[in-house]
Amino acid sequence: MMKAPNTGVVAPGAAGLSPVAFTALPGWSPAIAQTGLASFVRSCRALAVMPEDQTLGGDGVAARLAGKAGLWRGVCAAARAVSPGDPAAAQTFFQTYFVPYEAAGPTRFSGYFEPVYAGSEIRLRGYAIPLYGKPRNLVRANLGVFRDSTGHQRIVGRLRYGKLVPFYSRARIERGAIAREAHVVAWLRDPVDTYMVQVQGSARLRLPDGTLIDLGFDGTNGRAYTPIGKLMVQKGYLQANDVSIQSISAWLRAHPAEASTLMDANKNYVFMKRVRDVPDGLGAPGALGVPLTPEGSIAVDEKAIPLGAPVFVAANTMDRLMTAQDIDVGAKGAAGAQIFFGIGRNAATLAGATDDTGRLFVLLPRPIASASATSAGGPTS
Repeated sequence: MMKAPNTGVVAPGAAGLSPVAFTALPGWSPAIAQTGLASFVRSCRALAVMPEDQTLGGDGVAARLAGKAGLWRGVCAAARAVSPGDPAAAQTFFQTYFVPYEAAGPTRFSGYFEPVYAGSEIRLRGYAIPLYGKPRNLVRANLGVFRDSTGHQRIVGRLRYGKLVPFYSRARIERGAIAREAHVVAWLRDPVDTYMVQVQGSARLRLPDGTLIDLGFDGTNGRAYTPIGKLMVQKGYLQANDVSIQSISAWLRAHPAEASTLMDANKNYVFMKRVRDVPDGLGAPGALGVPLTPEGSIAVDEKAIPLGAPVFVAANTMDRLMTAQDIDVGAKGAAGAQIFFGIGRNAATLAGATDDTGRLFVLLPRPIASASATSAGGPTS
């Protein structure tokens, strides 16, 4: 029987997860399960080399069942044994080893992509805007059992006279605050391009000789993310129904005097790293450390949903099983998530056109003993 959506009050940053049957997932089928299996197995390769107690995120039941890398060992071993060409086996696997949990309230789904921009690995004429790697003086503290009621588990800052203080804002960083503390991963031509690389969290750069290189996410300065599209609507610069990467970029380039102030209003800064050997057709690795799969990877608030967990998206435009492999720095709990659409212009068009509301389900692993008993009796519905 389909469970009614949970309408209870949920703490900020929490997902409010409630268990449901697989029949509650709209359109759930062998084909959907098979499509979702590939990206999940890719996550398992990263989870397999993490320490058992590596924190993956999550809140409440999600943290208990899936918040540590060691909790995924058994289910990942079972996933690797499933034939990728057998849709029925993929469906049986998920129904045997997982329980779906529905997030409280609606989820807003937007899209992101990996842009391709002109860049250089060394500073050249015309390439004067730095993209920084993670600075040496950045401190990340994992609060673990000391997390507060809002669900925050990590804090980011820097030491100043022996005290931990907030890290520099975007404006301070772009004006040279970490020039001696961080290496420059690449140099870009355009400040708007530089900003958008960070918003997307990854990029493919075309070097002056035509070579393509990949850059991936390497952490943030810990400051709150402010979506400047909302600010532009409030100021009357854009219409509410015309907010996308493309429209924001075009307006910023056409109004350079206001652009710097708007971008500085987002104090969040994303550090980048060079990524090598990315398979064809996949994006640079996200926060989990695995290459992103177009329409198979989803970015979430990791304080509420553990990285590595399968996520079922039920929206007006799609019913699809994805895997949480990246962080949406602007999301709060399960109220928002971003779908990865791939690389380049076509992906940009799809990502820019995605603004949908629907339901989000997180698949959490059963304890292996329970899964074995379920398997012996046949998969549940």
